[in-house]
Amino acid sequence: MPRRKKGKMGMNALGDLEVDVMGIVWNLNTATVKDVFEVMYKRRGLAYTTIMTVMNRLAVKGILSQDKSSVPYIYRPLVARDEMATSMVREVVDRVLDGSAAAVMSYLIDDENIDAAEIDKLKALIKQKENK
Repeated sequence: MPRRKKGKMGMNALGDLEVDVMGIVWNLNTATVKDVFEVMYKRRGLAYTTIMTVMNRLAVKGILSQDKSSVPYIYRPLVARDEMATSMVREVVDRVLDGSAAAVMSYLIDDENIDAAEIDKLKALIKQKENK
């Protein structure tokens, strides 16, 4: 995926509705406003024009590409889901936790929803980092 050229990507880059729209587009890989509207209407009862405005805003921010060569416009993510998540977590660590990655790890380990497989993944990542 092409990288964004400029602008914020951290926790202030996207609002709740934009995150929901991006989740749908990431799952579909390419989407029209109608595709996203059909999913979002079931979840939140939002108007078609609201979804259109949000998707246009995401294109202006450089997070979605907007192919205007056909009708309806085709949207594709320009930022990968994991790239956005990494940026958001990095911003939380830097701004909220004073750069303490240990605080994030502590939360993850204490989270009652984390299972043994996820803990094993975390251990493997730590071991990998130690060997660098």
